Amino acid sequence: MTDLPNSQKIRELSQKWMDGTISPEERIFLFNWYDSFDDTQLELDPQEARLFNQLQQDMLKDIRERLGHSSPPMRKLGFLRPAAAAAAIFLLAAGTWYFTRSKGRPATVAATSPSPRQDIGPGSDKATLTLADGSTINLDNASAGSLATQGGAQVSKAGDNRITYTAATTPSEEKTYNILTTPKGGQYRLTLQDGTQVWLNAGSSIRYPTAFSGKERRVEITGEAYFDVARNPGMPFRVAVKGFSSTPAEIDVLGTRFNVNAYSDEPEMRTTLLEGAVRLATPAASATLRPDQQAFLGSSGEMRTAHVPDADEVIAWKEGAFEFDHAEITTVMRQISRWYDVEIIYQGPVTADRFSGRFSRRTSLAGVLKIMNISGVQLMAENKKIIIRSS
Repeated sequence: MTDLPNSQKIRELSQKWMDGTISPEERIFLFNWYDSFDDTQLELDPQEARLFNQLQQDMLKDIRERLGHSSPPMRKLGFLRPAAAAAAIFLLAAGTWYFTRSKGRPATVAATSPSPRQDIGPGSDKATLTLADGSTINLDNASAGSLATQGGAQVSKAGDNRITYTAATTPSEEKTYNILTTPKGGQYRLTLQDGTQVWLNAGSSIRYPTAFSGKERRVEITGEAYFDVARNPGMPFRVAVKGFSSTPAEIDVLGTRFNVNAYSDEPEMRTTLLEGAVRLATPAASATLRPDQQAFLGSSGEMRTAHVPDADEVIAWKEGAFEFDHAEITTVMRQISRWYDVEIIYQGPVTADRFSGRFSRRTSLAGVLKIMNISGVQLMAENKKIIIRSS
């Protein structure tokens, strides 16, 4: 195999990574280097291929050990050529991702060729703002500064890609509504006129008054949103959830932080409380949540609650990460589909295997496919489709 550009430097950085002595700048260089070369063109002789396969399995064991699972010590990388070493290192570089069978046994790495390299980048801050008169503003292209005056509020775009509403100099008695919509592959942040912060995930929307008045603060959402609600006991905050099912659902809030996942393709709507108190209600049932509790609402209106062992997993998207804990492959791929705006196709029976781990939402689709290939998932990418084959 022919050494690649920067081979010596990559060899040195690979060793530093394994030794735990790599600097933040060197770590970024190593990860960017790995994501910049096309490993589908990598040719390994039989001995290197055997070493590479063994190294992948050793890396999986090491990741499990770092996450608290028992495993034998990991093999050192000194004897490997830099491309093979960096390829396995990327398993950790993109985040601690590992693969387990449903019974908790380590997976055997699939002896398949990597999928073709993709040029699809990760999602980003992009959204469309629909004003009260029906006109729209593409926020991707809008410059920072004042955008419009709507009802009793001034609408502005902040430099950190966030829409803000502040009280206008001359209040208006007319109640007007705006809609913020994110496409697949997009996310956006919103500060409502009362100071409430809203993070909107990909493929979602929120409809809200430009200025709050009266006895309540009421908004409507589809998809997924995280709320940090400004406290005002005299004007309760209410979230009406649309688009999940024909059963109307509403969340009553005081001052609190919570997440709502109500995508129409999810099996259940999930409301997760991090701080404060909320009440989820439908015509047939209701539940009051305390911190670290979650309410599940089925498409037929059935409701249940449960303790959330790790709320950080639920809001990982808001912090720029994917995080899973023994998640089904369909759960993983729905998130990937929304963020990279790709279609997921399953060929054959869907595996019952489970996935756990965390990696950055800044990872390119090519990087995600590398992680999953190394993890034992047999998949193939064609244009904007990901085909998953049963093993």
